[in-house]
Amino acid sequence: MKVNGIELGPNSPARGLRTCRSESAEEQLCDDLVASIAGIAGVVKFSQAQVAQQTRGISDRRYRALGHAFWFEVKAEDGKLTESQHRFLEAELDYGNLACCGTLDDLRDLLAYIRTAGSEPHTWCRLRVQRWAAKGYRKERVK
Repeated sequence: MKVNGIELGPNSPARGLRTCRSESAEEQLCDDLVASIAGIAGVVKFSQAQVAQQTRGISDRRYRALGHAFWFEVKAEDGKLTESQHRFLEAELDYGNLACCGTLDDLRDLLAYIRTAGSEPHTWCRLRVQRWAAKGYRKERVK
């Protein structure tokens, strides 16, 4: 079967090509969104390309916007959480902190929820984290 002149199937030259934004592109877009609302001080970055000596599973970002400070694990649309990222987000929620994960669209949804529903977006965040965890885990990076 051909789509736009490209043969699809197991030997297709298009096999393995990504059809969504990369995680680093999602991070930049998420940062830009929060900075447009809260200024650059609203964005605290923790992600690193290599294995780092920091808390295992710590989220990519700590955002401060719309009267809330929250952890946000940025994911590409085809991405998955690691088990330690899931544990970190759930622990933060268990202790009453705000923590969520997802793509730019998920961040937009969270900010819209905060704007319209006001306080206590914890349940919404927990459901979003559980939805991402249901996709399964990716392997942890090893030192």
